Amino acid sequence: MVMGGEHPVKQEIIHVQLPCDEHGNPVDYIVGKYGVTRIEACTKSGLHADMPYIRVWAGDDCLSEFCQHGASFVRFAPHS
Repeated sequence: MVMGGEHPVKQEIIHVQLPCDEHGNPVDYIVGKYGVTRIEACTKSGLHADMPYIRVWAGDDCLSEFCQHGASFVRFAPHS
């Protein structure tokens, strides 16, 4: 269980895929492509506080936010 708003995943996420868009095509968010600058694991406050979420950013703009359970693929950056 996630407690205190901290997400247990600490590795840098570099690629997330969702099963499909409104046209049935897979959706890929990849850091460095299509304006994506970072992808972060996070939690939300309130009713869904214990559910892990993913946010996709282009600079200061959040392009997408979705429940982590909706992702079909997550790639982490290699350890340095």
